[in-house]
Parts: sequence; structure tokens; C-alpha cells
Amino acid sequence: MNKDFDFSDFLLQFYSRSEWRRPKVILNNLIGRRTVSNLFWGMQYGLLPFFDLFPKLNNENFDHFQKKFKQDGFIEVQDKEVRLTDTGKLRKETNLSKNFQFQFKGIGLYTNIETIKDCLNLTVQIISEFAFKNNRYYPLQYSGRVMNFCKRWFRQNKSPELPNKFQQELSEFLKTLDNKSADAFVASFVGHNSFGLTDHQIKTDLSLNSFEWKIIDLALMTEFIWWASDDNSQTHPLCQNLVTPWLADSPLSMSSEVTYQLFLNNFSIEKIAQKRHIKVNTVREHLLEAAILIKDFPFQSFLSAPLPTNLHNYLQNNPVLQWQFSVVNELVPEFSFFEFRLLQIREDRTQK
Repeated sequence: MNKDFDFSDFLLQFYSRSEWRRPKVILNNLIGRRTVSNLFWGMQYGLLPFFDLFPKLNNENFDHFQKKFKQDGFIEVQDKEVRLTDTGKLRKETNLSKNFQFQFKGIGLYTNIETIKDCLNLTVQIISEFAFKNNRYYPLQYSGRVMNFCKRWFRQNKSPELPNKFQQELSEFLKTLDNKSADAFVASFVGHNSFGLTDHQIKTDLSLNSFEWKIIDLALMTEFIWWASDDNSQTHPLCQNLVTPWLADSPLSMSSEVTYQLFLNNFSIEKIAQKRHIKVNTVREHLLEAAILIKDFPFQSFLSAPLPTNLHNYLQNNPVLQWQFSVVNELVPEFSFFEFRLLQIREDRTQK
């Protein structure tokens, strides 16, 4: 990876030369702010695979990059939207392949990577000290949830064979990586008389800058999470039990998942609202989230009727992102915004 690839280059990948885009949408997706609007536009901008990867990114730091982009002539600004200049487009294209070599696959919609990383680090330390029969050590300090979970996991799996079994499982995962990546993955582990390397030491050893190591670290943890949570594998039950309790079964929020399951069980929107004591518009928001995130969402349940000719012609003659609900509403007053958004999502899926 090129030494010059940094967070600003990562951000540029989500801007366009041909479209005006909202930086706030980019920030909200990277920090995991889940609303239907953020998810919809995140889908359009190619952000969903990277959802919630940088939860600690704040407005001040993000605004710094926007100002720097403008100073460097990479973007032009119009109201609250921005567009790449020719210079910015060239910079983006120079680094495009470096960014998207990482397969995050929307991991942030299912879990928090840092939480599982903390959990793995603490578990490695606990097992290492246990192997040396040492119970007088200072454990790594994480959140109360992580500390309590790891203690409970250790009590449930404690046995003389635990250290060897856990080592064998981790070795199986490391075999799926190249040697350089495998060494990097375990480099920070703390154990008995082993203090692990800092992020600074690891990135120096690998000749990377801070951001390059950060995104590689996230990518390696993502690979571990998908590997450990594979339901079809019986080779790593310890790692599976360590990871899966932190993983949601669905990319949907908990409330949206409840609504979606009721819908799949033939409850109407009105009946769902009544049963759950929520507003009809809230049910529609939940279903739009499902339409965005669930691959086999049944669009035909809402969009089965043929479109009126005037509406069909308007949609056919304009790109999806240029569709205007105000125009659609004039053409077909009974066509709801809910149906309009579903149509946009379905069309986006069809085109991809």
C-alpha cells in the first residue's frame, strides 16, 4: 500500500465528480448513525460496507478534512453539498483500488469491531496466564460488559485442555492469512511475560502510516469475526462462542427486525402499528430499512401494480437520484413517498 494513503484519501472515495453529495451523510454512516435517510443515501454513496467503522470520528475532525479538501482544490461547495473537482477526481482515482481491497461487507451493521477485539485481547491474556497457573496479574482494562463477558466465558470453558484448544483454533484462523497479516494480527496480544506491541510499533515494523495500519487492523478483525461466526464450521467452537454473542442475526435494528418479521407473517402495516403501539409512519420507516439492507426484500408486496404511463416515462427518462417526489406527486397524487422510496431502492438494486 502506498505510504501516502491516509484518511483523507479514504474519505474522497465517497465523493463524486458527477453528483452533488452531502458530507453529513458520509460522517453519519462512518460513525454508525442509523436512520433510514442515512442508510438510503449511504447505499447510494457506497458507504454501507463501511458503516460504523469509525465511531469515534467527530464533527470537528471531519470538518477539518472538508476544509482541507477545499483548500487543496479537491472539492467545490454548494450550500451543504459538495462535488469533486477534476483535481479531486484524479486524486480519488489514484487511490480507488487501495480503499476497496478491504472486504468489510457491512460488518458495522451487525456488531462493533472494537468490542470484539477487546474481548479477544482480554481472553488471550486470561488463557495465557491460566496456562502458566498465574492468577496474580493485572488484566487489560476494558468496558464492564467486556470484562464480565470474558470472565463468564472463561468460567464456562475452563479446563486443563483450554490453552491448547484455543491455540489450535487461533492457528486455524491464522492459516487463512498470509504470513505478514498473521504476524500483524497477533502482534498486540498480551500474555504471560509478553507485553505485545503497540500500534505505533506495528505500523513502523510494517512501514505503514497510522491510518493504513488502522484500516488493515479493522480488516483483519473483520475476517476473524466472519470466520469465527461461520455456522457451518465445527472446528472452532471456542472462538465461535466468543464472537457470536456480540453479533446481531440481522443487519436491521432490533425494532425494525421485529416489524419486518411481523410483516413476513402477513401482518399489514396498520396491524403492525396497532400490535406494537407505534405510528404507521414508524412501521414504514422500519420496512424501508429492511428494503435497503435485506437482499430478498419482497418489493412486489407494495409495487405489484403497473405504473401509470406518465410516471413510467418520467422515471425512465431520469437517473434514479434525480427523481423528485414533488414531480411524482404531481403526476400521480396517490403515489406515496413510501412507494416512491421503495421504487428508488428497487431500481438501485436492479442497476447493481
